[in-house]
Amino acid sequence: MGHRVVNFSQEQLGVIPHLDHSTSFPQQLVLTKRKAAQAARSQKAKGKSKTKAEVDYSDEKDDSDPFAGNKFSLVCTDGAERHFAVERTIYQANGIIGRGSSVFLVECKEDDRQSESRVAPSSSWEGKKFVVKFSFPSDTREPEDAFVNHARNIAKGGHAWATNHLPLLHDCLTVSFGLDTVQYRLKEFFNKRKKSYEVRVLCIAIFEKLCSLDDLKTPEEAAQVFYDILQVHRWLYTEANILHRDLSMGNIMLRRVGGKVYGVLNDFNLSSFLPLRDEPSSKWRTGTRPYMSRDLLAEGWCGGPLYRHDLESLFYIMLILCCHYKSPDKALPFKDWPYKMWFTSDDATVAVQKVNLFFTPSTFPLQSHFERFRKWLDAIYRCFGLGYLHRHRQGLLGDPINNEEQETLAGHVTYAKMDELMRSFDDTNLQQRWPRNGQ
Repeated sequence: MGHRVVNFSQEQLGVIPHLDHSTSFPQQLVLTKRKAAQAARSQKAKGKSKTKAEVDYSDEKDDSDPFAGNKFSLVCTDGAERHFAVERTIYQANGIIGRGSSVFLVECKEDDRQSESRVAPSSSWEGKKFVVKFSFPSDTREPEDAFVNHARNIAKGGHAWATNHLPLLHDCLTVSFGLDTVQYRLKEFFNKRKKSYEVRVLCIAIFEKLCSLDDLKTPEEAAQVFYDILQVHRWLYTEANILHRDLSMGNIMLRRVGGKVYGVLNDFNLSSFLPLRDEPSSKWRTGTRPYMSRDLLAEGWCGGPLYRHDLESLFYIMLILCCHYKSPDKALPFKDWPYKMWFTSDDATVAVQKVNLFFTPSTFPLQSHFERFRKWLDAIYRCFGLGYLHRHRQGLLGDPINNEEQETLAGHVTYAKMDELMRSFDDTNLQQRWPRNGQ
């Protein structure tokens, strides 16, 4: 599958195992006759010694990024074929090939609707930049566009404020693996032997380009962005019935509108609609390890994903930013990271380290640029510390807290408490986006 996910070499395409140039390629990614002819002419002009992957973009390639300069075409859901060039790799997962996501900043080089005079230049994608994400979710998981579109449909009237804090999804293509692919043959192999096999699909999502946390200019901007994330997460949970389940530094973005900064909660790949359906406990442990709740990292956890787990992730994001970075765009050397083991150890080890974090109080080694976050971090730390201590004590007394109390660690960690702690920064009130504040 994926002949037109650029003319990448197999090494570059790592995310697409055993590339199969067969007629079962998904239509969205098929090389058009016109583009094929152009490529053939270009190849002939450059000489037969060059590979196909070198033909179209060898002069544009950035050697530091193997994907930079590569080109690909997509047939979008509106029927238009659009041609893109990769500017740089934003993210590529270090995981099982064909499972992790790859995210690229791209420019639309050609929109066939404009070239065929079917759309006004102002409505064309041509010349505009986008973020394209290739991911391989389970075919039983709700696609990302279902969450984003559902949330945006609710964000109207008194809820319209939320649109500033949600990603703008231009298109989303879900592509099944064809009959002649290795993935399909694996499914057939395991089905015949009555073995479980998780079927995956290729999801291609095209998003508005947003700014990352390293674009923050001041501690005040950072505080507003984090408070925005708390507010929109609460709104998603209570109004849209969505639990995000994957807060990380890479999934908190920002957009600038009229000179103001707005925090955007991005990447709904692992999100769930509420109420949560029954599923194996192995599927609860979604997220990015350094930012995951200690509960979800522990093998013995049986309580499922809870909204306070996402709030704990928000705490870790702020803690890591404040301790690992001299400024939002300048990280310390890895050897100097106080929590570097969270990035290199396995789930069980990180779970133990996070237990120790809450049960052995110490002073957080904040960088001077972020020193003003200490009040926030200490207060949130106390909420979680007291909550986990209460749960531990009740377990020792033979009177463990019930499922309802688990939701908030017996009232120690709630949206209301977090809002009370984060609504002001350094004695200055932040912008409250939700008019009713969730009440």
